[in-house]
Amino acid sequence: MWWSLICWSAVMGAEATAVSVVVPAYQEEVSIVRALQRLLAVLDGSKRPYEVIVVSDGSTDATAKLARSVDSPMLQVLEYEENCGKGHALRTGFAHARHPFVAFIDGDLDLDPVVLPGYLDSIESGLADVVIGSKIHPDSNVNYPLFRRMASRVFRLATRVLIGLNLGDTQTGVKAMRREAVAESIENCTASGFAFDLEFLARLSDRRVKVLEAPVVLEYEFTSTVDVGSILEALRDLLIVAHHRRSGRRRPWGGRS
Repeated sequence: MWWSLICWSAVMGAEATAVSVVVPAYQEEVSIVRALQRLLAVLDGSKRPYEVIVVSDGSTDATAKLARSVDSPMLQVLEYEENCGKGHALRTGFAHARHPFVAFIDGDLDLDPVVLPGYLDSIESGLADVVIGSKIHPDSNVNYPLFRRMASRVFRLATRVLIGLNLGDTQTGVKAMRREAVAESIENCTASGFAFDLEFLARLSDRRVKVLEAPVVLEYEFTSTVDVGSILEALRDLLIVAHHRRSGRRRPWGGRS
């Protein structure tokens, strides 16, 4: 609560900047309707102009159909047949976003969008160009299984050692940003899967973009598609990004992971 109050006080009296919220979704037919209804309610309550862009990343279930069933003029649904990865979905959504602020939030029910208004207020007030959710922030309210906790801890340690990012949490699926501060970094990202977050944040670090970690509200709903295979894929991608970043110190980043 204190987070939103502090950030909101900094922008009182000024017209809020519009935001495009990108929701990547893969096989989320169980959760997508409730997730979008909850997101729309939060955005309506924030009094900030917005649009929501759902990107169905090659889903073979009813994700796209059910997303379109949600009645809101602020909602659009993009879909394509091939599953190209979360990073590709986020880049696709970003390319279609129309507003100066952009936010990313996963299409499952694990992360509560209630934190987004505070993130956006922080950017509006100049505290940061990018705000990322962190499960280990002292004000975070998280409830998820021991397996996921341990996997996240190992991944955070590996990220710090291999890439050198001085961030407590890179993979939590809620972020907000000022478009002009991140557009070049996103356009240059080559990773399509879970490595996108790592590459994106590494590029922001190299460009000295101001990134702020902020609290999240996470209630594990067993709707996420993250499993052992996804974790192994993320570790593989971490090694690829680390290699590219080391190479990038000698030449510009390039190629596709």
